[in-house]
Amino acid sequence: MRTKNLLFISCVLGMFVSSVFAADGIDFDFHGKMFQVFGSTNNNMSLAGKHKSGITDFFSYNGQLNSEGFDLKNLDYFNTVGTTFGLSKARLRFEAKTNDNLAKFVYGLEVGTVNWGDKNKKFGLSGDGITQESRFVYAEVKSPQNNIDHIIRAGLQPTKISPWVWSETAAGLTYHGKSPSCKWMIGWYRGDENSKSNSTDNNYFVIKTSGPILSELNLGLFIVYETSGAETSNIPNPLTPANVLEYDRNNYYVGASLTFKHSPLKGLFELVYQGGDIDFIEKDIDDLDRSGMLMNLDLSYQVNKQLKLGFNSLYVSGDDDPNDLDANNFDAIDIDVKVGMILFKDSLVSSCDRFVSDAPYLLDKGLIHHALTAEYKLNKKHTFFTAIRSLSLANDYSDEIEEKSIGTELDFKYAFKFNKNVKLRLEAACLLPGGASDSMTADDKDADMIFNVASGIQFSF
Repeated sequence: MRTKNLLFISCVLGMFVSSVFAADGIDFDFHGKMFQVFGSTNNNMSLAGKHKSGITDFFSYNGQLNSEGFDLKNLDYFNTVGTTFGLSKARLRFEAKTNDNLAKFVYGLEVGTVNWGDKNKKFGLSGDGITQESRFVYAEVKSPQNNIDHIIRAGLQPTKISPWVWSETAAGLTYHGKSPSCKWMIGWYRGDENSKSNSTDNNYFVIKTSGPILSELNLGLFIVYETSGAETSNIPNPLTPANVLEYDRNNYYVGASLTFKHSPLKGLFELVYQGGDIDFIEKDIDDLDRSGMLMNLDLSYQVNKQLKLGFNSLYVSGDDDPNDLDANNFDAIDIDVKVGMILFKDSLVSSCDRFVSDAPYLLDKGLIHHALTAEYKLNKKHTFFTAIRSLSLANDYSDEIEEKSIGTELDFKYAFKFNKNVKLRLEAACLLPGGASDSMTADDKDADMIFNVASGIQFSF
């Protein structure tokens, strides 16, 4: 069925269900968001979406990366092939809620980002592409008792465990509790399964809680335990080179956050430790121990009603020795981090799923990020944002190349609020490359400056 027909039918069904069920104890609503973006860049790799946090583990064994066969040079982050582009993305979210507010049905559709002219997705001449996917499919039941909201949620749902560990959707069964003093959740999620073997080995177990410990200080804690069945790497088995290494993965994450609010100052400190092990199926090959760390500090100061200044410092550990029996790089589950517009997902273009990395690292090298930011609201219509960022690898590029600096990034954003539903946005960014960037070019030449310029329409309701 064609996309435009699906969208039309969805809207008609929404209005029909809304009118029929409102009189029968059901309130029906739906929300949507759309991006239409066009722009130019001298680095088409920044539009490739090459490095996703949830696709594979980035660890090393005997000097070889388990990274879909890539290393930093082959990924060629600093390719300077220019292009102009147009992008479209849309989401619709339908909700049916009982009048007593005790049960809810949620279904979300997404037209994942499509490049203008992509004939494979039928976004070229004549259009009519089949591009839809399911974003949310879950049911929720609430039972308020003793001043506590008890909520059960089942299905494909948002995780929101941590912006540095897991923030995307996953299928699972979760229990959420909320009282005036704190809130908490306990959950089980099913990870990616091998459809051929019908394995049930990939599971995530989560506990999370948060609440105030002082009037202006909030503490959050979480634990995630991940167990995954046999996985296949791209690393040849050193004992039988015709085969690849297979392994079991067991990870756990322990995290804490402190939020401080005392006008005009706000602060956030986050600390996450990742532990576990990588057990190779071949018993004669030594296993690896996981031990990664992430620390993040955010500060903002509201100078007046119009101007807000900010500071960020982020450290994400990398693996310092690919030949030992420790994997020291921090490895997220599935996230979308906002630590820059050129490489990471803090831009209008990355809102349309075009980025180099959606995780706060490059392969197993980690990241060190420092930034100064300023946001200025001229009035209710016009908002400006600018940032200067220092980006580095947490460890040297290699034993032979003792370089860490990715470069200095300059960001600019402008948003015009056309009305309550529509924003017109203009953004630009450039990255002045450092010493490590020179080692990430496929032609062995020094890296050139990278720039992205984009404008677009953001429609939401």
